[in-house]
Amino acid sequence: MKKNGFTLVELLVVIIILGLLMAIAVPSAMSLAGKVKGKAYDTKIELIEKAAQTFGQANKGYVRQGTDLNNSNNHATCKLNIQNKKVTNISFNTGKTYSENATLGNEEYWCLRVTVQDLVNSNDLDYDEKNLCNGKCSEAQKADYDNVVVNPKTSGVINKCYVYIYYKYNRVYTWYDKESCDKQSDTPKLGSEYRKL
Repeated sequence: MKKNGFTLVELLVVIIILGLLMAIAVPSAMSLAGKVKGKAYDTKIELIEKAAQTFGQANKGYVRQGTDLNNSNNHATCKLNIQNKKVTNISFNTGKTYSENATLGNEEYWCLRVTVQDLVNSNDLDYDEKNLCNGKCSEAQKADYDNVVVNPKTSGVINKCYVYIYYKYNRVYTWYDKESCDKQSDTPKLGSEYRKL
């Protein structure tokens, strides 16, 4: 070090060291942030499925018969696709006629399909963000954008994403349709996540 300051070589060494530290730290921080968001999303799904289970227990009669909550003449079944002892996909089949003696296929059960919004409406789940419109939305947009449940990974709205509730071995089970929900839409669409205004 000179009397009046640093030499050019000393400054270059410091800049190179800082650059190396940044090259190491920034990717690690980005990776950590991604992991945290992924864990938050998994926790959100668990919370939604737990809310759906509570909803299913309260509406067990509907679940056991696959009765549509809006039309008691409509019934539905869920055909589970299971791999490695985990449900990987569900085929939702409507227009069934319920009977106690009905023969259902292998891994097919009477079930309900609800949205995340239905779980909020039943007070089994709460919104993540409320009153977002604050005068910026039309009346038509308020229903979809004012109060929302959010995917912590993408910040997209998941109010219209599906959750399946089925009755198997005298117990209520739930499954959040992550695959369909993760297909983002620019506008609110049933089954999909959509962007906030």
